[in-house]
Amino acid sequence: MNGINWLRLRFHLGDSLRQQALLAQISQLGAMEIYCNGRLVQRQGKLHPDPSRATPGPINVDPVVLPIAVGSAEQVLAVRLVSWAPPVRLGTGEVPLLRVWLRTVPQVLVSTAEQEVSRTIFYVVGGIFGLLMLLHFAFFHYNPAQLANRYFALYALSLTLASLGVYYGSTLSLARVPALVLSGITFTLFFLGSMWAVRALYALFNFRLGSIYYALWGCLIVLLLFHHFHLFSTLSFLSYLAFVVLATAEQLRLTVRALRQRQRGAWIIGSGFALGLLCALLFASLIVTEVRFSMQLENFFYPLIYLPPALGISLFLAREFALDSQLLQLKLDEVKRLSAQTLAQEQEKQTLLAQQNETLEQQVQQRTAALQRSLTELRTTQTQLIQREKMASLGELTAGIAHEIQNPLNFVTNFADVSTELCHEAQEVVAGSAYPAPQKGALAELLSDLGENQVKITQHGQRAASIVRGMLEHARASTGERLPTNVNALCEEYLRLAYQGLRAKDKTFNATLTSDLDPDLPLVTAVASDLGRVLLNLLTNAFYAVRQRQQQSGENGYVPTVRISTRHGGNQVKIQVQDNGTGIPDHVKAKVFQPFFTTKPSGEGTGLGLSLSYDIVTKGHGGTLTVESEEGKGSEFSITLPV
Repeated sequence: MNGINWLRLRFHLGDSLRQQALLAQISQLGAMEIYCNGRLVQRQGKLHPDPSRATPGPINVDPVVLPIAVGSAEQVLAVRLVSWAPPVRLGTGEVPLLRVWLRTVPQVLVSTAEQEVSRTIFYVVGGIFGLLMLLHFAFFHYNPAQLANRYFALYALSLTLASLGVYYGSTLSLARVPALVLSGITFTLFFLGSMWAVRALYALFNFRLGSIYYALWGCLIVLLLFHHFHLFSTLSFLSYLAFVVLATAEQLRLTVRALRQRQRGAWIIGSGFALGLLCALLFASLIVTEVRFSMQLENFFYPLIYLPPALGISLFLAREFALDSQLLQLKLDEVKRLSAQTLAQEQEKQTLLAQQNETLEQQVQQRTAALQRSLTELRTTQTQLIQREKMASLGELTAGIAHEIQNPLNFVTNFADVSTELCHEAQEVVAGSAYPAPQKGALAELLSDLGENQVKITQHGQRAASIVRGMLEHARASTGERLPTNVNALCEEYLRLAYQGLRAKDKTFNATLTSDLDPDLPLVTAVASDLGRVLLNLLTNAFYAVRQRQQQSGENGYVPTVRISTRHGGNQVKIQVQDNGTGIPDHVKAKVFQPFFTTKPSGEGTGLGLSLSYDIVTKGHGGTLTVESEEGKGSEFSITLPV
């Protein structure tokens, strides 16, 4: 319909109706003027030939009394109407442009009373959910760890605002656009309320969010858009009820899952949601089957859908608080009982302690002498341990220095090799050059000397690198992994390493090194670093012994000699370390493998070297470590290892 339109209705009233006041209740989408028997009785909105410039009337219009022509039974009702073109259709195309109900005063009073009851229902429901909202927000404030209270509070807040939206939407005389916006917001809050209830159950029962939850959000968006584009039609209510049914079904599924997991009190919440689902299904069936029922009954369904779940939640929380209070009381009683028991035990302990103090005083007097002796031994041991720590720190420092030296040594040997090759190339160039013979000979001689020097640099650099590798291998922490090991290579390496170590302390010291290694010696399964530590300890002691004899005796013709040999016999390998040093007295020989026993001056030995070596050979490798010595002539340590 375009422009201004006229609608006329001619009707006759019976004799009884002409004696009563007749009222018109009107619902329209646009602006209108109502005439009865030629008289203007009501104007709603502002009419204009251009519908886009017309101002629609409010959504709630009070009934208007029609002036009835007394002398004639025929009455003429005329409506001057301009349709309204909203900016967004929002389902207005499915709503009749104009609806007029002619009712008597008693009928209007009954309808008004029903509307008032309906508004009161939503107002009361809004108040109930408002109290629940404050309650759950308070719970969440004092216990933020329980996230379910936050979502229950959002659930109650959504339904509070939605209920107040229904109440004020039917009470205030709002213009058409604000009324449509308020209706859309109200039903959006109803949709969100159901969704927050689902989210609250996930948090309450500690369930992980899954595909069903996110699919439910998708259904909310689709059904909410469908609802907004079919406002005031049957389809809008069906879309709303469809989502309520889906959300409530998910709530029941979560509750059943919680019941299967035997979560406490889940049946209370399940009962509330089941009752809400039953009411929603009943309401939907009444709408689908087009059963006529009053507005008052229709509005009763909303609290019946939402209040049972809220009551179930409240009962659940009340039960939880009651159980927590009982549990707290039981714990308090247990604390009191334990406190009394602890007090009695404390008194008993005090008595026992008094008796033990007397006994201890006697024991202290008896053990004072023994403690004094132990204190002296502890001081000696402490001195040895401090020396051991110093040696360990020195070992770490040595390993660090060796590691830093290794890279420059690699550069020295590498560049020496390159320089040697360059010398050879230079000799070839000089040989093929046109220099005079004397100059060519001098250059060739210089290049030859330079090449020999580079070869010596390479040899000594490789020797230094070998020493550094030995130091690093000795300092490296053992992984404990037993691997096939070349014992001959270990003996040669640690013989040189021990000798160089003593030479670093005393540049004047020289000794004869002898190695007699079995060339057919098989590989031995051992921890190479541990076995190397044993060899280093034995060889270091051997060099120390020959040096001591050289310094103390001053014998003419004495040559310090250290010999290491390997042999393979049967199913074992034997390693012998011999020296012609000071030897070991018989009364000392039985103690050399004891921890912290040493004959060296304080600061030069910890007494742990031979003890650790003995444990490595016997316990770590299943072998033997023995010593044979004659005082003043030398010592021989023998290691046997199984093959």
